[in-house]
Amino acid sequence: MKKSLLFVLVMVLLSAFSQVSAQPAPAMGPPNVLLIIREEIKPGMMGVHNRHSAEFTSIFSELQTPNHRIAMVPVAGNENEVIYITPLDSFAELEVMNRATDSKLESAKGMTRARLDRLDKEAPVLHAAMRDMLAIYRPELSFNPGVNIAQMRYFSITTTRVKPGYDAQYVDYIQKILNIARRDAKVNNLHLAVFQVISGAQAGMYITFRPMKSLAEMDDPIARRVRAGMSDDQRKDADKAVRETVMSSDASLYQFAPRMSYVEKDMAAADPTFWNPKPMMATEAKPKKRAPNHHRP
Repeated sequence: MKKSLLFVLVMVLLSAFSQVSAQPAPAMGPPNVLLIIREEIKPGMMGVHNRHSAEFTSIFSELQTPNHRIAMVPVAGNENEVIYITPLDSFAELEVMNRATDSKLESAKGMTRARLDRLDKEAPVLHAAMRDMLAIYRPELSFNPGVNIAQMRYFSITTTRVKPGYDAQYVDYIQKILNIARRDAKVNNLHLAVFQVISGAQAGMYITFRPMKSLAEMDDPIARRVRAGMSDDQRKDADKAVRETVMSSDASLYQFAPRMSYVEKDMAAADPTFWNPKPMMATEAKPKKRAPNHHRP
């Protein structure tokens, strides 16, 4: 009797554990503030730059600096661009992060100091331009934004520039027309987080991030489905709102670059194989043997 009871208890515990472990990781909402760094890489230097960036990341990890970031490289768009994003709760946190990071980097000694000095000297050779932008999260413009970002692999990034003085009308369009149409179309697999750039770029810039686990998600023609579900009046209102408020809009596709990323330990633990890849092996180019020149005297 005791053995039977013990067996039942063990099976119940195993079943409960399997149910808990099988549950998906909780979705995470977007941060309140986003630091966005766009780097324009000189043509032909992307590979060298990526190794350069990965070495910086290894130093951040060694010194345990607080400037965590997700790095992205292009799949479609400007092939000479790298983007880094750092999520923050507030601008006060940004200030604390910058001070602590600077302090740790400045206190580096020995081989780490030598590596930092070398990397700083190499940077101008690799970069054509750099831009830092600060953006705030706009939840009322976003759509179904909660995801487990650690499991994502891509960001589709749409940059929209609104005509001066038309921000309020643009917000009304997104809230009262587009997002309602998205809900009616039941595009539950669509996740969008919208940020408004408030420093580092021209006014009226909104950046929409669509996280994706796989490029296969793009096979679903979501935009066409949403538009097809609109009434004639909704389509007319949507087209009119876009004509009146939007100056320009462009979309690019990026994939996460784990070797150049420096994420928090909890995030890395969600998928350590992806977020903690083996470091790139440094290889030296061997000189090619010169072919004999039989025409030379």
